[in-house]
Amino acid sequence: MDNHSIKIEKTEIWITCERALQLDDGRAIRGFFGYLNRPEFHGHNGNRLIYKHPLIQYKVFGGSALVVGLKEGAYLLKAVPRLEYLEIHHQKYSILKQNISVNTIPFGLTGNMISYSFATPWIGLNEENYDRYLTLRKRCEDITPFIERILVGNILSMSKSVGYEVKDRILIKANIEGSGTVDVKDGIELMTFQGIFETNFLIPELWGIGKFSSRGYGTIRCNGGGIN
Repeated sequence: MDNHSIKIEKTEIWITCERALQLDDGRAIRGFFGYLNRPEFHGHNGNRLIYKHPLIQYKVFGGSALVVGLKEGAYLLKAVPRLEYLEIHHQKYSILKQNISVNTIPFGLTGNMISYSFATPWIGLNEENYDRYLTLRKRCEDITPFIERILVGNILSMSKSVGYEVKDRILIKANIEGSGTVDVKDGIELMTFQGIFETNFLIPELWGIGKFSSRGYGTIRCNGGGIN
């Protein structure tokens, strides 16, 4: 298979504040950055949700906030001023350090299989495919092909958001298992997964796929080699 990858811009902003942050603070960080009042920052257009893969994502690693943007999202993040505080759950915390990095990275289909792992829980199921998942488990069927199809869909959604045309087949080999549930809204829990997968697609480091990726779920790290 030929390498059909392209180059896209990626911006990362790392923020360390006086309070160590947790994974579920991603939603509050996203809300704080929403004050910048651009749809790309918060995923809304007025009162309506924007139903597409987000170009800006909010995460927590090692107690620090990480805001990542691709393409248009990367351009917007470059203009973010140095902040004095983060507001988390209506509490302001002074910022101790804020660093920004801007890079041009490869994205898209490649001739090699690359291994990735989920650094944060992946939320891969919606209401429809959750029922299908339960049916497969009840029948004691192998869920791996089902999970692999969902991952392909996630990659296609990510590609569409950055304007990348997938001109060949996306290959996936996964070793992923259920890892629990998370509260995404009051009274709403969704199933999460952890594990590794191998694909012929270049995914940006520390980028997230799947549901609620804008809040830090489904964040990916590159392992380099393939799955044994």
